[in-house]
Amino acid sequence: MPPVEKKSQLLAIVIVSFLISSSSALPFNEALENKPSHPYHSDSNSSPIQGHSFLNFTGPISHNSQINATWFAEVSVQESYGTELLDNRSLGLLVQIDSILGDSDGWIDEEESNQFAALVVSARNWTDAYSGGCCSFDYSNMQVSGERQLAVVPPETGPVNRSEGHWGWTESANLSGLSDGRVLRLIDLPRVGALIEEVPIRIGLPEGWEFKFSPMSDIIYGNPGGFTVNRSEAPVAHDIRITIGENIPPTILASRFPSSSTTSMNLTSSFSASCSDSPLDSPIIQWTVLNGSKVVYEYQNPWFEISPSEIGFSHGDVLSVNATCTDFHGETSHWNDHSLIDGIDPDWSGTITANGTVATNIEIHDAVIEVPAGTELQFEINGSDESMLPVFLEMFTNISEGWRQFGMFQHMFHFTAIQGSEVNGAHISLNERHLQRSPTEISVVLLVTDDAGNSAMNEWVVRVLDSSPPTVIPRLLSNDVEIEFDEAHQDDQLTLDLSHSFDDLDNINDVIWSVWVDGTSTSSSLPELLISEANWTEAESIPLPMLSQGQHEIIVSSTDSKGNHREEVIDIVILPKRGAHISVIDASFTEGSKEGGMATLVVVVQNAGSDDAFARVCLSDICGRWTEQPFSATLESGPALRTIEFQFELSEERIENLTLQWDSAPAGTNGEIALEVKIESVEGVSDTSMMLILSMIALLATVYYLSRSGD
Repeated sequence: MPPVEKKSQLLAIVIVSFLISSSSALPFNEALENKPSHPYHSDSNSSPIQGHSFLNFTGPISHNSQINATWFAEVSVQESYGTELLDNRSLGLLVQIDSILGDSDGWIDEEESNQFAALVVSARNWTDAYSGGCCSFDYSNMQVSGERQLAVVPPETGPVNRSEGHWGWTESANLSGLSDGRVLRLIDLPRVGALIEEVPIRIGLPEGWEFKFSPMSDIIYGNPGGFTVNRSEAPVAHDIRITIGENIPPTILASRFPSSSTTSMNLTSSFSASCSDSPLDSPIIQWTVLNGSKVVYEYQNPWFEISPSEIGFSHGDVLSVNATCTDFHGETSHWNDHSLIDGIDPDWSGTITANGTVATNIEIHDAVIEVPAGTELQFEINGSDESMLPVFLEMFTNISEGWRQFGMFQHMFHFTAIQGSEVNGAHISLNERHLQRSPTEISVVLLVTDDAGNSAMNEWVVRVLDSSPPTVIPRLLSNDVEIEFDEAHQDDQLTLDLSHSFDDLDNINDVIWSVWVDGTSTSSSLPELLISEANWTEAESIPLPMLSQGQHEIIVSSTDSKGNHREEVIDIVILPKRGAHISVIDASFTEGSKEGGMATLVVVVQNAGSDDAFARVCLSDICGRWTEQPFSATLESGPALRTIEFQFELSEERIENLTLQWDSAPAGTNGEIALEVKIESVEGVSDTSMMLILSMIALLATVYYLSRSGD
């Protein structure tokens, strides 16, 4: 057959098969009229494989019945791209044909081209649509019904070293399959790497059917009734399953804000809706606003806002809003809302009481309310509305961040009026806390809102008056070093420091001070007045007199410019004097000590200081042991006493170089005290004792004789 005649015949086959597929899909195309769609060709002109394919279901889809469809595919492949039909695919198609089907002469002749065309016809000689790269339906393979059309466009004759040529084929067929008894249908597209899978497949569904779901939805685009699958973009070699079903009306969800049975005439109301349908569908939302039966506003958007007064509504009118959701197939769902227009604000009344007692000087409509700090204010509010619907009560203050109370119809709002953080306090520096401050002003807002959102508002300013006395923060200094009030010692140079004290509102110089301290005199139990009605210059730092050991009280009296008074009692403990203060109370020999023999010296030593000390007795360079335990004075027990015994050989009646040595590590001091002690002879002591005994015997005998003579 001449080449021109052959090409004419091939073109006729392509045109006929395309017309067959187009006529079969005519109802579907009519359904898609005026619908935007994507191109069906391969998406990249640089791809070595170009083309498109169509799978159009041409009749109804029923339960357990025959399903009819048409298939059409057109594929064009670059000649440089090798084919899996011949070995050595990497050589490219022309070299494959010349070396395997031809004579390897570097030239593709007509015979070699026709042999390759016959090979393609054999490879595309399928009757099972799944094996042909099309599809299966409801787990069953679709079969060719009637004659299948195939036209191959083989490579042109010429040298094998060209790179711009193409080859390909066009095929079409009528397919039939069987459906099962389920509601949803399954279409499976093979993805095994065949050449036909590299071109997009366009799937057209019968009227009333739509795409429902696919795990590979990322490679599917279009609309619910007709969509394209890019199989070449599938990430895995696996069937691409698509679920289809009969179209149902879309689901609409809508709302109005604020949501209430009435709508404010002057406030903005917003309406929003969402429609859900097929993943490939984008339903249209149409809003219609009516005043009675008159359409006053239309809008096409998922949401819109209106102010009824701006579009002609008056108090008492009925606002009707209809939302219509229309899907790809023209099915609709509706949402309706009806509300009464309310153009009248709510009303309120109430009383204000302080600390639970009706305060006649506090009028409910006074803009400024003055109360002493610490006053509990109660606002009893009653709300009402013409509609007889609930009235919401809210009160806001700036007492603290987010302070807010709620009520309905009738509610008692209450709070305690206190000075805020702007007044003087221990949280700020010394200089700052001593300055003059303004009273705290609390902003109070009452908001009364009806069901429609109409509101009435009232504002007050609560001025918090000064009712708090100064705050006394005492510190105790010893030699200009701060100590605790239970750490002072006798003979310390003590100072009472009040520099950290403050008044919440007054300048510190406007505060009057008086200070007393007890225990400064043994002849009087009355406290001693250190300063009286003094200013801050005298009161900031007050030297204390010498205080005896024990418990004492310091009384600090402070009065601000408003007469607020505080009397602070400070307990102070005076411990024994610091350091070790050692003295010898007694030193004597025990009975039996005599010259020329062993003598035992008993020394009683006292520590009147609060630091521990050790002591021992020494004779020249011969010393006894240190006391086993340290000893010191305490507030509870007074000075500490220790008895030390020291044995040595007595060589003469008068003893020299006999000392008491002491050491105090905590105090960092030590020393020695000379001991002067004299011993009498033991014999002398014995004769004297004998004479005393004889004298006593003689005296007793005389008394006895005289008593007998009297008888």
